[in-house]
Amino acid sequence: METLRGVVHPWFCDSMGHMSVQHQMPLLDNAVYHLLGEFGPVTEVVGDRRLGWADVRHEIQYLHELVAGDLLVLRSGLVSVGRSSLRHRTAMVRRSDGRVCTIMEGVTVRFDLDARVSIPLTDEHRARAAGLMLPSLPQSQ
Repeated sequence: METLRGVVHPWFCDSMGHMSVQHQMPLLDNAVYHLLGEFGPVTEVVGDRRLGWADVRHEIQYLHELVAGDLLVLRSGLVSVGRSSLRHRTAMVRRSDGRVCTIMEGVTVRFDLDARVSIPLTDEHRARAAGLMLPSLPQSQ
């Protein structure tokens, strides 16, 4: 699903003329926030507990340079679902040519914000996750 649109502003670029990593991460983080929003409020009070999400891992591939003026479309989906976690992938695509320039894979856990521990995903979360799964990638030969 599309989770964010943006533009590479000149002040996002470093001395080498391409979009700096420090400006890519906030866009990727915001896109994942929108993905998590598909499960309901990102933070909520259930009974006497404050619940939310916590990122525990990110792996980012920078595949192609982005420069000032590039328009971006970010798309996100789920790779797998664990007991309390979601493994997700976000692709940052240059709109003009459809080229995937950055891919982030991450793991985010359902989190009790007061106890500071992970908690199991609900049946409702699992049902919603089924509709957000990315297609399997072909295995290399």
